[in-house]
Amino acid sequence: MLSVIPPLWRDIDAYAQVTLPPGPGTILQYGPLYCFLARIPLYIGYVIDCLARGAPLPAPAFFIHPTLTDSGVFALLLSQHISLCFGTFYLIAVTTRLFWVRLILAVAWALNPLFYTFAHCVGTETLSMILVLLIGATGLRIVRYSHQVPGREWVLFGVLLWLCILTRHINAILAGVLPLSFFCLSTYRLINVGFARSQLLRRWQRLRARQALQKAALAVAVGIGCIVLANVSLRGLCYAVNTSYRSTAGPAFLGRLKFLARLPVEERNQLLDKASENTNAPDVKKLISLLRDSFRDENPNWDAIAFKNNAQAFLFSPQTSISEKQFYDVLNRTARAFLYPPDKMFVSAIATDLGASQRITIPGVVSFLFVSTRFYFSHAAKMPQYASLVTFRDSNAAQVFAIFKNHSYFHHPKDLSYRALLFLWLINLALFAGIARMRQQQVAGIASYAAALTMVGLFMMLVNCVLAVFQPRYTLPMWELTIVSMSILFGGMMDSLFSPLAASFVAPSCGQAKRVDSPKNQTEKL
Repeated sequence: MLSVIPPLWRDIDAYAQVTLPPGPGTILQYGPLYCFLARIPLYIGYVIDCLARGAPLPAPAFFIHPTLTDSGVFALLLSQHISLCFGTFYLIAVTTRLFWVRLILAVAWALNPLFYTFAHCVGTETLSMILVLLIGATGLRIVRYSHQVPGREWVLFGVLLWLCILTRHINAILAGVLPLSFFCLSTYRLINVGFARSQLLRRWQRLRARQALQKAALAVAVGIGCIVLANVSLRGLCYAVNTSYRSTAGPAFLGRLKFLARLPVEERNQLLDKASENTNAPDVKKLISLLRDSFRDENPNWDAIAFKNNAQAFLFSPQTSISEKQFYDVLNRTARAFLYPPDKMFVSAIATDLGASQRITIPGVVSFLFVSTRFYFSHAAKMPQYASLVTFRDSNAAQVFAIFKNHSYFHHPKDLSYRALLFLWLINLALFAGIARMRQQQVAGIASYAAALTMVGLFMMLVNCVLAVFQPRYTLPMWELTIVSMSILFGGMMDSLFSPLAASFVAPSCGQAKRVDSPKNQTEKL
């Protein structure tokens, strides 16, 4: 891909992430981690060009106002591909101890264009995708410990989660993966207490259920701590660049309201009236009135950004930093007016988008990255630095999308929707549990963790449908967490079938094994 496919871009979002100076856009609107880390390879590439031309090296001000060059962008993509390979290698190595199973998983991942196409694209989703792989592998290591989890594992998981939240704000939901896993595991063990045939086994099951609850409580504390630390980090960055901290949920929610353009006038007015009744704030009522007026032209391509700019100028003039903060507060309260309680028409729009996310295929998600790349050709004035890059110079929108159509690698698996993948995942989970039961192996922790990954991925998709209008890129966490879960189940199933140590050992980490105590030994320790 590095030698054949030109760099892909997440439309104007990617341009803002790697060119805007530190401020509201690169700290609050987009996660700051990618916005700032991406400038390191961009700088390295620019330095290489300067050395080749004999020009003076760029000043440190480059990191405030970067200059995009082909060498810098190539260095960025190269670092993304290398990081993806490392994350995938780490995950597969933790998933199974059998080399040939690792090889099968490596081939399966390489044949899937989803992750490698995102690695070939400039945008925050790429770094988020890589960190999620590392979180998935680290969480699996934690779940595999039969007794106390070493503190270094919790610290590593917490650091990765903190960085992931700083990459994309919605990744805070990932804090629920481990608590959900341990709660499910504890519930399963408590249920088994009633089926135990002896007092000894019942005491053992209660002990293990209590251990799982303790780990769940610790996981909750780690997750909350990471969310708080990420929020403190954002506030600290805002303070460093003299920017007032504010929530960006309200401005993002304006895009969600685009579905109003498709509603009949009576239904739209009914929904707006109900939202207006849900608030007592005069400025929110005024904004809802402006919304009503903006939809009177029956324009199906209603522009949320244009409406936002017009509404801000109308409500707060002249625009200042203080008025902008107040305006964001109005937008946040407007979002609450629509969301609490939600109208059935709004719920129907969410359900429609969620259904579309279940029908989408991997080629459908991959093609979106090419569509977002050709966005430049209709908005060139907003992204002037793109003009000199290899993706766009001497090219046009049709030629960019032709790259997707002419390479069969991007088109497979062609007919596998997420709904079909979810069905295969359920079969995989059932086989894993059935084989482990036949071989009398304790795999409830791994099964609970695999289920938690998939459930959290689906919940992230639901939250996206609530807060924003559907875009194929929003399905990436859902696809990724489910594929990671399937890899864990497949690796565990193969270990159960073919590893002679699988019945007697639980591997807390790659290359290490720890013998599981028998119920008798557990009870004696108690």
